Amino acid sequence: MRIWCGVPGLVVLIVAAAAAAVAGLDRLLAAIAVRRIAARVTALTGADRRPVVRFAGAAFVPQLVTGTYSEIEVIVPACSIGGIEFCALFACLSLVRAPLRLLLRGRGLVAGQVSARATIPFAAIAGRLPAGLAVRRHGAELRVCGSVLRLPVSGTLAVTADGQRISVVPRVLGVPSMVGFVLALPGLPRELTIDLVRVTDAGLDISMRGDEVKLTPR
Repeated sequence: MRIWCGVPGLVVLIVAAAAAAVAGLDRLLAAIAVRRIAARVTALTGADRRPVVRFAGAAFVPQLVTGTYSEIEVIVPACSIGGIEFCALFACLSLVRAPLRLLLRGRGLVAGQVSARATIPFAAIAGRLPAGLAVRRHGAELRVCGSVLRLPVSGTLAVTADGQRISVVPRVLGVPSMVGFVLALPGLPRELTIDLVRVTDAGLDISMRGDEVKLTPR
């Protein structure tokens, strides 16, 4: 039995072929954009592995034509920012502006809004302490214990954030001046700042936000 015949059938075939071609082009251009943005994120974070980049929305070409992308998700399994190791980083970029010629060059990306979360493992925190001290979670603070120069050290560390700096304030009996330190994140875009730091079982969970964030290495 012949389902399609004559001109109507030919029109349907042409439309179907055109739709398939457009869909294929959409996927190809999206893949190119993903590679460009992944390369830019790698340059910003120093990630060892390629970040995962996802564009929101069913169709990519309309966003490409206007040069504005409603939402881009970026997941980095592990990276180093400003010499600080992170075991995970997730970012949501909204209203990203990137004209086609700049997107293909991996330059000129500006996000209207950025929200991000990252985790600094306890091992990275312990590496900032004098040898002989260990750190773990103690409620909303950090517990530090061990010995320095054969002197016992035991107490808690309060964690606060200001701009792109994380301060670890000692509440320790013994040698407090040897325990406190500041973690600075100079590799971040200057528009992105820390708005919350929480102590979790995995380490320090950091929330960051920013407006009009320029995704260009400084």
